[in-house]
Amino acid sequence: MNCCDPRGTSPAAAEQCPACESVGTRVDPITLKALLAPTALRRGIPDGPRFCAAASCPVVYFDRQSCLTIREADLTVRVHAKHPTDDRVPVCYCFEYTPAMIEQEIMQTGSSSVGATITREVQAGHCACEVRNPKGTCCLGDVARVDQRLREMAHAEG
Repeated sequence: MNCCDPRGTSPAAAEQCPACESVGTRVDPITLKALLAPTALRRGIPDGPRFCAAASCPVVYFDRQSCLTIREADLTVRVHAKHPTDDRVPVCYCFEYTPAMIEQEIMQTGSSSVGATITREVQAGHCACEVRNPKGTCCLGDVARVDQRLREMAHAEG
């Protein structure tokens, strides 16, 4: 299917990544404006970008209406969803928490306070997820999944 051919793009297909066919989640254009490198920004921002979370897919954002795909090399940050097991890629972009930081706390104390800390910051209005997180949404779900995975790994090793 040609992503640029509007006759071949059904409403459901418009939501699918042209590279891997995963359904992408809608992202506010402000997220792209904040995260695109200057050369990618000059190509323009589509009205309805979608985020492809598939780790194996090279596409981060797409808009089938404008036939635009954006890869990680076009961004100013690395994308946690594309590197879910890389402990150096932030899982929280507002406060720069990485899986390595969560793991270190788990190893030292048996648990992590990162989720609670982020929750307090969100409640205080200190987050900017729609701008800093490539997903354009709050990171707490991702932080909880990383925390769970790392606690399970620590438990299995201990």
